[in-house]
Amino acid sequence: MPHSNIASIIKHIDSFPPLPSTVIRVLEITGDPESSAHELMQAVLPDQSMCVAILKIANSAFFGRPREVCSIEEAVVVLGFQEIRNIILTQAVFSSFRKFRNTNKHDIDALWQHSLTCGLTAKIIATHTTGYSPSQLFIAGLIHDIGKLILLISFPNYYSSVPEISEHLPLSLSSEEEEKFGISHDKVGMRLLNRWLFPEQLCASTGYHHHPETAPINTEFTLIVQMADILSHCIHSNEAINGQEILDLIKKFTPESTLLWRRYNFYWQEEDIENWLTDLRSDLANGALLNIFNK
Repeated sequence: MPHSNIASIIKHIDSFPPLPSTVIRVLEITGDPESSAHELMQAVLPDQSMCVAILKIANSAFFGRPREVCSIEEAVVVLGFQEIRNIILTQAVFSSFRKFRNTNKHDIDALWQHSLTCGLTAKIIATHTTGYSPSQLFIAGLIHDIGKLILLISFPNYYSSVPEISEHLPLSLSSEEEEKFGISHDKVGMRLLNRWLFPEQLCASTGYHHHPETAPINTEFTLIVQMADILSHCIHSNEAINGQEILDLIKKFTPESTLLWRRYNFYWQEEDIENWLTDLRSDLANGALLNIFNK
């Protein structure tokens, strides 16, 4: 496929539905250190569907709060600005998938399933790693492959034939995409998120999750998303694969990333991966979070 198709891809990015005005306003407010809880509530309250989504997720197993959150005012106070922002971004991403589901249902459903699994995995890793927000990493994992949605829309019959995994890991996909389309899904996704004015940290983790060593900012954050992506593919593999085998594959195919682990004090071992996979299997078996979005 000639690289002239980059123009078609960029056209799809630029014509992609903009974020709802409520989401844009919430991003502005939560990005301003001088803004108040009252301003955030006033931005959200007129959008009843968004209010329902916030309360639904706030009271889900994702947060596991002992007391029910009954109002938007309470949600803002109890959860805080960043958590509300992450909930709203999560809902906005889900809506984007849902809008195009009927055009390529099988591939988009598979992509959504992987995206949710990656979000759950990133959240689990953050829970076991000091200094990182589980909800922030959940949204980072959820959106990491949103560029694939653009490629599926641009080339519905062609892109689905691109293999998802090479030797258990999704490592050769970006180079294959560059050869066939002239651009890879990670860069497509970063362009879309920049257009949507997503936080810089989330744009970087999406754009560099296959090559964290090239990330200009937030390298450690991107490393966690990369690990979550790999584990998400492995857990859905037809072959059983344990923590040590995953470590060996990562060291073989992404030695640059493993060198960065030590720089950011990520002393990840087989036991860590096994613990994450155990938690992930439990979350997937429970299905509570998946059901929030799949209903």
